[in-house]
Amino acid sequence: TKRLAASNLRFIIRDGKQMQVTDQDICVGDMVSFNAHMAAIISCDGILLSGQDVKCDESALTGEPEPISKSAEKPFMISGTTVNAGKGTMLVIAVGEYCIAGKIKKSVYGGEGGGELSPLYGKLDAM
Repeated sequence: TKRLAASNLRFIIRDGKQMQVTDQDICVGDMVSFNAHMAAIISCDGILLSGQDVKCDESALTGEPEPISKSAEKPFMISGTTVNAGKGTMLVIAVGEYCIAGKIKKSVYGGEGGGELSPLYGKLDAM
């Protein structure tokens, strides 16, 4: 709902200025602050710039049952995952339909312009 989205603000740094924005207003190049309490769900893809004991639940995407530790060696923050522990800052590299969650949503629900039908939809159309 729109009220929920408006109340779910993120702390970002854009052009050297700190501000609060909704998930829809985050842009590539923004630096987003997150922690396990404030921004539990990652809404865009990013690279961890700094963090303290960051662990993410990526089970919805990878099936991995244990939270994944994020560090300089494993810096990729994936949209649609949940921060279970720690806090940090990430650089946004993809938003909307260009991030992982957006690509999945687009392939499941379809995008503008049709695209290729899934095998199930192809068979249903043939019926």
